[in-house]
Amino acid sequence: MYDVMMRPLVRLQVAAYELRNREDGQTTTEYAILLGFLAIAIIVALFFLRNVLRGLFSDAASSVSNAPG
Repeated sequence: MYDVMMRPLVRLQVAAYELRNREDGQTTTEYAILLGFLAIAIIVALFFLRNVLRGLFSDAASSVSNAPG
């Protein structure tokens, strides 16, 4: 009788232990942090290169508008 009552409790403890020690959520969090740093790096790079990019897009736009046709 004692064995029948203890099995669900032991299963619950094992499930709680496995849930606590899973590493799936950790990798997802690591990817989210990496993606955040990458987004910040891109924004900073665009901020410092804005004049160069503005010139490139202006040259491309003038080339398209002066194209024959």
